Amino acid sequence: MERPAVFAEGLVKRFGNVLALDGVDLEVPTGTVLGLLGPNGAGKTTAVRILTTLLPPDAGRAEVAGYDVVRDAPVVRTVIGLAGQNAAVDENLTGRENLELVGRLYHLGRTEARRRADELIERFALGHAADRTAKTYSGGMRRRLDLAASMVGQPRVLYLDEPTTGLDPRARSDLWEVIRALTSDGGGGRIGQGRTPPQGQGLAQQGPRARSGSQPSCWRPARAGGSKRTASTASASTASR
Repeated sequence: MERPAVFAEGLVKRFGNVLALDGVDLEVPTGTVLGLLGPNGAGKTTAVRILTTLLPPDAGRAEVAGYDVVRDAPVVRTVIGLAGQNAAVDENLTGRENLELVGRLYHLGRTEARRRADELIERFALGHAADRTAKTYSGGMRRRLDLAASMVGQPRVLYLDEPTTGLDPRARSDLWEVIRALTSDGGGGRIGQGRTPPQGQGLAQQGPRARSGSQPSCWRPARAGGSKRTASTASASTASR
């Protein structure tokens, strides 16, 4: 039986007296896309930080591509990509230079880093601005560049943290088109999170919802019929490896 792209069981995280995650269970099959929806403070970013090895859980366990996020953290970082809430690009570098720099950080040779940058520039429709500094880019272009940077290492699992925040309707629509194209590639799993269903548009038709209640920062995946639901999706590319 093939391992899921992402697996989490009983994740718990506290920040002082605040219970941010309370026993979260997730399973994302290979080749699928999962959307996490919920209001601010519901714990979505905390879960993503744990699954990207940026934050250790207080309890529970998680695996990404079969590797434990705590014990095998260095290996996990080689198989994931992350596009955070804010575009992490160097404004003083050109779009091409940003992508080549990320390639070098992934230990790609100079020639391979340049080839990968050229490939992503074309894929993300940035050719007309590739040799301009990023500070001249619009918000939508910066997000596309950031998403391209997250793909430089050809990750098996890709995380998108509120990828359309701050974009105008047209830029948001353009970015979803790019993300939809990525889902057609198959391969590993992809996780996107946002506050409302439109933030998850194009990523998944269904997924767990973070909820706020008596403990605003505590959430669990949605349940159906009184039993715990596996957090997988219906809108997903087919598993291919």
